[in-house]
Amino acid sequence: MALKDLSLEILEGEFLTLLGPSGCGKTTTLRLISGFEVPDRGSVSIKGRDVTHVPPFRRDVNTVFQNYALFPHLTVFENVAYALRVKRISTADVKARVLAMLDRVGLSDKASRLPRELSGGQMQRVALGRALINEPSVLLLDEPLSALGAKLLVRCNLSCGGCMPSWVSPSSA
Repeated sequence: MALKDLSLEILEGEFLTLLGPSGCGKTTTLRLISGFEVPDRGSVSIKGRDVTHVPPFRRDVNTVFQNYALFPHLTVFENVAYALRVKRISTADVKARVLAMLDRVGLSDKASRLPRELSGGQMQRVALGRALINEPSVLLLDEPLSALGAKLLVRCNLSCGGCMPSWVSPSSA
């Protein structure tokens, strides 16, 4: 049993870090919030809506897991664009948003590369860009920043002082 009697409330705009030893339930907690696991009892709510039995693709949650889960046959551009294409966003809008996100995560010059041609840190940034592109209500990160240097953390707007995504203004948080 990884979790027992967990109760967690995170307000909009808050940044929360789960710290603990291996096996204490950090990843299980993220999997429950994202919908990849269902609790044996209790519920999971996001913005006041019970999402306990809502599948991951129907939740306004994006997750970056430790293994990045990139599509090996898609370029960096297409990996980041994937969710927008599924939502049938216009081609022009997809291009503009993906190029802006690649610039934000410092991968503009790698857009045509495949994941196997990237370093570990670059793959992490692709996964991060793909998670941020939809501007989710909840962004879950399971150790995705371990290969990123301090300069890239700041550039990706994920340093401690700038941890909120750019679409959340301090006044709305």
